[in-house]
Amino acid sequence: MNSGQKSEYFCLLSGENPELALFELESIISIIDERMELECTGDSRIVRLRYKEPLDSQDRLNLLQKVINRATMVHYCCKNLFHTEYKNDPINEFEALVQLFEINNLSDLDPSATFSVRTRRIRNPIGILTDKRITQQLTNFFGSSIQKQFPDKKVDLKQPTEIYQVIISKFGLWFGLHLYESQRDSVRKRTARNRPFFHPSSMNPILQRTLVNIAAIKEGQWLLDPFCGTGGALLEASRLGFRSVGIEIDRRIVWGAIRNLKSDNMTRSLTNLLFGDAKHLGFRFGVISGVVTDPPYGTAASTQGYNLTDLLLEFFVDL
Repeated sequence: MNSGQKSEYFCLLSGENPELALFELESIISIIDERMELECTGDSRIVRLRYKEPLDSQDRLNLLQKVINRATMVHYCCKNLFHTEYKNDPINEFEALVQLFEINNLSDLDPSATFSVRTRRIRNPIGILTDKRITQQLTNFFGSSIQKQFPDKKVDLKQPTEIYQVIISKFGLWFGLHLYESQRDSVRKRTARNRPFFHPSSMNPILQRTLVNIAAIKEGQWLLDPFCGTGGALLEASRLGFRSVGIEIDRRIVWGAIRNLKSDNMTRSLTNLLFGDAKHLGFRFGVISGVVTDPPYGTAASTQGYNLTDLLLEFFVDL
């Protein structure tokens, strides 16, 4: 059993691909501030986040907010108030589980702010924890514990000042104060079908932004998409404030990408689009700092007669 520390946080990663989510988070931290460090837990969807050296409380929060605002494979980040891991001896009774909770960990909460408690089960909890009623039981228990410690705090399910997240899995239970939500939902809404020009081979924006983050581009550096298609990766790079350049060999797709880029006011000064062949780049060595692309494949995309393997090999040699 471990109690949360003021400088310790935890993040809930996307269940689509936790490994990719972890890689994205590590890449973002390497760019924003390496004084942060991640620690994996028993559950691949939850990671701890700490600072390697003492920092002012507001500085910690500011850095944390920058990281979470950029991520797309993270759901949210919480201040860690309490957690327990079952290890090799799973808890099989609700009463035994909740008895581990230390009410003293709530000593520094706002004594009068409105709040709500949200409980989420992940990774098929075992034993009595498979009972769907456990989520409501835990929600009630933690809500009652908070109000017992702070009688002036009131529950508000619609617009609470504070949100407390409870995560329960077959590995353990986590309880924390919700701090920051990722931009995941707003990125998802930028689906290719909502752009002026649509092509069925377009990659979904969540994955495009994730790849841009993994490229770990720093401010002032250039990102290249050599097979940019309708410009989705360029849009996501520009929205993160990076300069980008895209190359497309299909003239019709180039005009479609121009329409997409022009429709987004945030991309106009940061994005460049070239009609050309990725096999013959004209950039000086070292100008491009990262590459993000979705190579042409399938019946909906065209390689202009090139063998895809040969095309990619020649591109990377030229780069």
